[in-house]
Order: sequence, then structure tokens, then C-alpha cells
Amino acid sequence: MIMRNRVVLAGFCFLFAAATRLPAQGNTAEVYGGYQYTKANPEVAIPKQGMSGWMGGATGFMTKWVGATVEISGGFGSTPAPNNIGGTAYNFKMYSYMAGPVFRFVDTKKVQTSVKWLFGGTFGQANIPTSTTPDKVQALAAAGYTGFNQTKFSMLIGVPVDYSVSKLVAIRFEPGIFVTDFSKTKQSNFRFSLGPVFRFGGK
Repeated sequence: MIMRNRVVLAGFCFLFAAATRLPAQGNTAEVYGGYQYTKANPEVAIPKQGMSGWMGGATGFMTKWVGATVEISGGFGSTPAPNNIGGTAYNFKMYSYMAGPVFRFVDTKKVQTSVKWLFGGTFGQANIPTSTTPDKVQALAAAGYTGFNQTKFSMLIGVPVDYSVSKLVAIRFEPGIFVTDFSKTKQSNFRFSLGPVFRFGGK
């Protein structure tokens, strides 16, 4: 984890150094959305699984460098049952709603980069598939798979990197750390999102 964070930080430092000679974009508002992948599991006792889903949000900048973001997202996945049972133990999903500050530190014609720190809540649910036979439900329950439904605190630290397609449209690549607190256990989960950004305002 530490090595991966260092590589990401070094990459953004290089990006900043390479981009400083480009003219500024300076948009004052944006909406964005697209695909998101999260390695997580709302049932903290079960190993993390890949979740695919969607996300969307809006940002307004009070100054050239400081703004505020609101964002919602949904992720969906499944957990395999133990080998002696087989099949799928859980189908699970998470919906989050968060808001917080964003700080833009690269603002050029081709590239914009920010860091955002969002807080809010996440609804997590894990259910045994309805097609599961009664005997398998009993076996899963004996193994600790009984279902899950909670809404808890969550936080996202993300680094959106926007590459301009035109003055009004960009493509966003955003790695981040998504923190949840299900069952009073904090989990730091990797998240990556990709999608278009639509800009408003600016020169």
C-alpha cells in the first residue's frame, strides 16, 4: 500500500512539472459521472471483492483553486461461498452520498488536477441469493453468512485528473481511497473512476 501511494504521488508530481507551461483553463463549475470500481465488501468479516458501478457529482469553485463537491455513487458485487458449499454466498451493494472541499493544484489548458476530501454516509447491503436452496441457506448461516444491512459513515480522498477534449468537455481518471465504517470497523478501500466531465464558466 505504501509503495503504491508513493508511485501515485511521484506520478502526479511529474504531471505537475510537465504541465505548468500550458495556459490556464479556469472553469468555475463542472458536472461529472461515469464508471467506478471499488475493492470492498460491506460485510467486513468477508474478504474484499471487486465492485463495479456508477458515480456522479457536481463541483463549484469559489476561487480559482478552492471549491466544493457533492457526489453520489453505487457499487455492486458478489462473494463466493466457501469451497465446501459452492456457488455465491452474497450479492452485495453499496450506495454512498458525500460532500466536501476540493483543492485544484494544476489548472492548464490540457490538464487539470485536484484533490478532494468528501464525507458522508454509505448504505451497504449483502443478501443471500433468492435462488439458493434451503439446505444451502442453512449451510451458509452455519458458516456465518446471514445477510447484512447498515448505513454508516464514509469518506473519500480522491485525486481527479482531467484531460481536456475541448474547452467544455474533459475525460476524468480518478484514483482514491474510500473509507467505510460498517460494523464499527474502518476499512480503507481502493477506488478508481473514469468518465466525462462537463465544464461551465471560465475564460
